[in-house]
Amino acid sequence: MKLLIADDEKLTREGIRDRLDLQGLGISGVFLADDGVHGLETALKESPDIVLTDIRMPRMNGVQMAEQILSANPGTVIIFMSAYSDKEYLKAAIKLKAVSYVEKPLDMEELKQALGEAVETRRTMSTHLAASRSHEKEQLGHLTLLLTEPEPESLDEAGELIGSLGLPINSSTCFSALLLDSQTPVTLLPENRMDEVRDSFSSMLADRGIGQMYFIRADRYIIIFLYSDARQEEKLIHDCAAFLSKQLNEISRFFVSVGPVVSGMERAHISYMEAKEHLKESFFHEYGFILDKDTANAPFHPPADVLLEFSMALAEKQEDQALKLAGQLYQSFVPNDVLGPSQVKDIYYKYLSKLDEHGMNNYISLWQKEGLNTESIWEGVMGCATLKELHDLLCAKTRQFFEQLEDSQGENPVVFQIKEFIQQNYAAPSLSVPDVSEHVHLSPSYVCTVFKNETGQTLNQYLTDYRIKMSKQFLSDPRYKIADISSKVGYSDGNYYSKAFKKIVGLSPSEYREKML
Repeated sequence: MKLLIADDEKLTREGIRDRLDLQGLGISGVFLADDGVHGLETALKESPDIVLTDIRMPRMNGVQMAEQILSANPGTVIIFMSAYSDKEYLKAAIKLKAVSYVEKPLDMEELKQALGEAVETRRTMSTHLAASRSHEKEQLGHLTLLLTEPEPESLDEAGELIGSLGLPINSSTCFSALLLDSQTPVTLLPENRMDEVRDSFSSMLADRGIGQMYFIRADRYIIIFLYSDARQEEKLIHDCAAFLSKQLNEISRFFVSVGPVVSGMERAHISYMEAKEHLKESFFHEYGFILDKDTANAPFHPPADVLLEFSMALAEKQEDQALKLAGQLYQSFVPNDVLGPSQVKDIYYKYLSKLDEHGMNNYISLWQKEGLNTESIWEGVMGCATLKELHDLLCAKTRQFFEQLEDSQGENPVVFQIKEFIQQNYAAPSLSVPDVSEHVHLSPSYVCTVFKNETGQTLNQYLTDYRIKMSKQFLSDPRYKIADISSKVGYSDGNYYSKAFKKIVGLSPSEYREKML
């Protein structure tokens, strides 16, 4: 909480600041002013919660200063310091409804009590103001939702809300809908940054004579209605959307679509429905792109079918050619009414599956198959919200394929198959050397010899190390009980698991978890 002390006597204002335990009262910021003019300037700049001011000051007296401060910040609590002869000034102060005062010469205990009461008053006012704003925000959100619906009963309820909120909306008011699609749940976005965006956007709209209301749907979509008396140019609405999009995409990934300007609240839902239709084209564009009526569908052309050539480039180890073909595929997609996101994802799934097939043929694993967060081709594809992200995924996996291909030229295929089998079956307590040898179609003795020569570990040592490595990942997640983790990593005996863990790690599972968490 902030306090402004205004008094033309230096000893008085500094004495109050230095002698009173203002921190103990909950006051963390203190500003000093030597007259009413400086006091007003400071108040307008710093927005103090409490103003303690002398009544008689040069250039501008305390009552005049308080009047202007309250005009700018009605929630400010004013305390006057007055002598007995200042009764006429106090009458003016009472008209301001600022009747709290302390008499001079000052009694520090009396002043401390007055400031304590002012702090509580300000807190109570802040609580009431926050509750009032929250209620108004809820009503505006409900009004926004009602305007998306064409039913007469919704419009009747919207009219009542407009009246109770005192909004300058009538039958000729013009509306335009903005629809924002956040790729991160709205509740997870940084609140302070989102408040900054809202305030700057509101300020920009106010300068143009435009009001706004909004509603958050499904923790993903933000529906905004812009409204004004005059019919705004489509370009101005587009510029407003671009301003908002630029700010939002510095925080997270957003798409913004814009509906047309319509006249009358009974037509507001038309603008919203068109914005909703435009948003369907977001998959084919990058984040921050403004989707509106000018985002026209192009004539349909079948996408480039270069799967065979892509496969040949992989087989012939031609990285540049494979990436070039991936680029041709990407460039061949354009927004149209025939191919939607699901069909495009199906096509990319085929290319990534072909890439994975070449990877396995070369004993390369492109997808994480171990740990708590395993990956799959389909999960990778479905995690892409845009065509650009799909293209980036295919290119990244293609580069990974060639990097691992170069790094694994001397790798023994048998060892690769053994490790893959263990990674997929380590949780089975019965997993044994004969199981591994049967999988690779080789004798147990040959499997053990090859594995030891290639890795420096016996098969059983590798299996134990792998199980302990996996259990460490489970232990780092408090949702898993230690008693359950042993069975998850292939140990039917919890005591044996604890001994094996401590032998390798040097700590018991519970000690390791304590250090991790």
